[in-house]
Amino acid sequence: MTSTPLTEAEADRILAPLADHRLYALAVSGGPDSLALMHMSAGFARRQGGAAPVVLTVDHDLRAGSRAEAETVARVAEDMGLRHAILTWRHGQVDAGLQARARGARYDLMAAYCTAHDIPALVTAHHLDDQAETFLMRLKRGSGLDGLAAIPEQGRWAGLTLLRPLLDVPKARLIATATAAGLPFVTDPSNADRRFERGRLREAMAALSEIGLEPAAIARSARRLRRARSALEASVDAFFDRHGERSPAGYASVSLPALLGAPDEVALRTLGRLIGTVGGMSEPVRLAKLEALYDGLRASPDTVQTLGRCQIVPSGGRLAVFREVRKPGLPRGALQPGERMLWDNRFRVELGAGAREAVTVEALGEEGIAAFTQGEGRALAVPRLAACALPVCRRGDGRLVLPDFGQGGALFAAPLSRHEGGFDCRATFLWGPG
Repeated sequence: MTSTPLTEAEADRILAPLADHRLYALAVSGGPDSLALMHMSAGFARRQGGAAPVVLTVDHDLRAGSRAEAETVARVAEDMGLRHAILTWRHGQVDAGLQARARGARYDLMAAYCTAHDIPALVTAHHLDDQAETFLMRLKRGSGLDGLAAIPEQGRWAGLTLLRPLLDVPKARLIATATAAGLPFVTDPSNADRRFERGRLREAMAALSEIGLEPAAIARSARRLRRARSALEASVDAFFDRHGERSPAGYASVSLPALLGAPDEVALRTLGRLIGTVGGMSEPVRLAKLEALYDGLRASPDTVQTLGRCQIVPSGGRLAVFREVRKPGLPRGALQPGERMLWDNRFRVELGAGAREAVTVEALGEEGIAAFTQGEGRALAVPRLAACALPVCRRGDGRLVLPDFGQGGALFAAPLSRHEGGFDCRATFLWGPG
């Protein structure tokens, strides 16, 4: 059966949640799904009288012609009156895990751009068929409720609101919409490459459809499971409000007795939330790894463990989660006056427009702690593991200066309260996984 393009009325209904955001970016690869999203969003913004979205294309540099495809998207966006930026990823070895790494890098690059340009929301073109594929991939891995609930309509990560308004729209209708609009979409050959899991799954979907296991039915199951997940997340919110603490210094903790006494599902979700936020991961920690961590805590509640770029440290009746610092260390990046950056997917760092010079943002580390404390008799007022992973600014003369972490001089005792007068720089811990 031939699929029909989405009408303007359908597009306006589907994209209605976007009107709640003053500005948003669109993730557009050049495929039919995301080009249809761009086309519909441009029309929606004009009809609503809202701000035009910003279009972001990530060039993964995985095959010849990828740059030209990104530049084609740029031209189409310009024709629609939309701003566009190409973000380039430098990948490593090509192997079976490449697509997962590329997905993480794509979100990292787009989140960094959105932070730098004060864009609060990112919209993707995930659709009904993506939902079904994700459900089946996670079913194969033995995923729990979160995995089988598949892709959520909305979430938060790294200070961004993530919106996926097309989850109930079949891919065929998006292709029909792009075709009817005359959009020059491309098909990524890696989507059908049997070296990758999704390629093998898409090949098998035809056989599943023959026995009645259609994408729409699978997506419907995922949607119903998301209702159950929402109820559980509300329980986790209430549990953390009672037993958890988060610090502007980029770490969090929870009562260990309360965690070990909670229902397993609440405890596992609490651990996943803490590790996901403190570790700055764009992908959630797999359930099997969380279960192993939780089993380890129950068997040996005094043992330090690591997972998801974090150290999980029991102490004084609490379980603290800190960002782990390994070689080659945490990111370094230049910040010009008047700019902001996403640092380590955990902090938004903003340098005032009146600053006298650019700075380099890096981790405080042991060397930085020594520089602030040596010879002055100062003691840290936050755990050392947290202090090592805090962002600090290095001036052109090599001197380290601390940003304001959001609570003024009362937040930290010396040395971390010593925020120099006249240095207008703020670092905000971005709490809010999902």
